[in-house]
Amino acid sequence: MLGTTTLAALPLGNMLFIIIAFLLLMLILKKVAYGPLTKVLDERADKISSDIDGAEVARQEAEKLASQRQAELAETRQNATKVVNDAKASAQKQSDLIVSAANDRAASVSQQAQTDAQKLKEDAISGAKNDVAALSVAIASKLMQKELSLNDQQALIDAYISDLETK
Repeated sequence: MLGTTTLAALPLGNMLFIIIAFLLLMLILKKVAYGPLTKVLDERADKISSDIDGAEVARQEAEKLASQRQAELAETRQNATKVVNDAKASAQKQSDLIVSAANDRAASVSQQAQTDAQKLKEDAISGAKNDVAALSVAIASKLMQKELSLNDQQALIDAYISDLETK
């Protein structure tokens, strides 16, 4: 009953004044406090949303750069492998050329040695023929006690040599 006495004690005019004052106070609070507060909160939400979007764009850009770097790294490795293979091929080619030149030089030296040996052999045979001819003439002239003419000596030498060649 205490509650009904309080309501009955408040006249209708006071009650109406309190309701209007309360509504005015709510309107002022909405305009002064709630409006700026919701505006600040909305701005903060927009900033957070744009930061999230910016972070997503940055993440996508980072992924793109990472994949691009991986592609460049693979290309660089491929180029390095190609350079190494080219260097190996060039070294092999130079090695083959050097070996070929050495073989050619060895064959040339061998051929020259054979030619020199053949010439020395022919010179030795020619010298031996001349020595044999001179000895033969000396022996023959002692045996015959006469001196042979140069033509006779040459004919005797040629006959002796042709006889040696047939044996």
